[in-house]
Amino acid sequence: MRIKITSLPILITFLTVLFITIHFSVPLKSQTKDPEIESGISYIYHTKFDSADIKFNSYIKKHSNNPEGYFFLAMLDYWKILLNKKDEAYDDEFNERIKKVIDVSDKILDKNENDFNAIFYKGGALGYRGLLRSIRESWLKAAEDGKEALNLFHTAIELQPDNKEALFGIGIYNYFADFIPEKYPMLKPLMIIFPKGDKIKGLMQIKEIASGNGYASTEAKYTLAYLYINYEKNYFESEKYSRLLFDTFPENPVFDKFLCSSLIGLARFTEALEGYKNILQNCQNNVKGYDNKYTEREANYYIALALIRMDRAPEAEPYIKESLTLSKTLDNEETSFGVFSNLLYGMYLDVMKNHGEAVKYYDKVLGMKNFENSREQAENYKKNGYK
Repeated sequence: MRIKITSLPILITFLTVLFITIHFSVPLKSQTKDPEIESGISYIYHTKFDSADIKFNSYIKKHSNNPEGYFFLAMLDYWKILLNKKDEAYDDEFNERIKKVIDVSDKILDKNENDFNAIFYKGGALGYRGLLRSIRESWLKAAEDGKEALNLFHTAIELQPDNKEALFGIGIYNYFADFIPEKYPMLKPLMIIFPKGDKIKGLMQIKEIASGNGYASTEAKYTLAYLYINYEKNYFESEKYSRLLFDTFPENPVFDKFLCSSLIGLARFTEALEGYKNILQNCQNNVKGYDNKYTEREANYYIALALIRMDRAPEAEPYIKESLTLSKTLDNEETSFGVFSNLLYGMYLDVMKNHGEAVKYYDKVLGMKNFENSREQAENYKKNGYK
């Protein structure tokens, strides 16, 4: 019943871009350690985007030939996109800024093809553009970006084999190169063309970065929280890293939702209820980053789930109905939240001793797309009732 946090979809096509894009996503860390850049990065994580914009543009005025400032301006847009991936309002500006990073880097590389800074940021720019293109399901273009980024990534490692950002990328590669064939055995023959991975080693490499004090450690904690929630299902670990992130950046809705999702996974429903009620309040107050209907639906769904698990079902109905209403408004096709909201309403009706009406919702779920074990649960509750 805990719905997976969506990011890049795990599809066969994902295999094409996985090793080319996600493992080259550059952590938000300044290579020059300039105080304006590092201050701007902190503002990004605190979702103080206007302040970050001022810092990065100030740096650019003084260092117009360095791709670093332009890169972080693009990352500012990327985080705006990350807060609500359905909103494409920032895509054009992001792509323009990415192009600027590439152009400035190319001018440097024309003079010195081994300039690490230019290689690093050009590769990062291509990697992030590939990530956005894969989010937008423009797979071929994502793969094209990724192929070039991968070549730059290998060059960067050759130039600076001990670079922490390179280790971070290798850690992510090691994890997914092992995870993909384990999760999808039919893809094992395709993995022959990739170097062998090691999931445990990958997690340890990412943890090494997370244990540091720099801004790369923030990105590593974010990655660990995401991996432990979505793939490892280790909610003790995800809660640990999510809490570290949220305690440091309490304004950041991504970290906030990670923490609350971890609490749901740990069945700590009292804390999760409080957390998701705060998220819903932020949605209703149009707090930056929370001001979208997708986050509002998520909060309504999990509030209802927590209430039912806490034997407070009568309080859950308005939240379930709102989740169902928002699903009808937001979804052009069946989604996990839409399916599980119907299942949850059936569970609520069962608790309220109305199994006949509950069956209608279980039947509805059985006729919808299967997400994780939604049909299995619906069939079981239809036969035995939810208790």
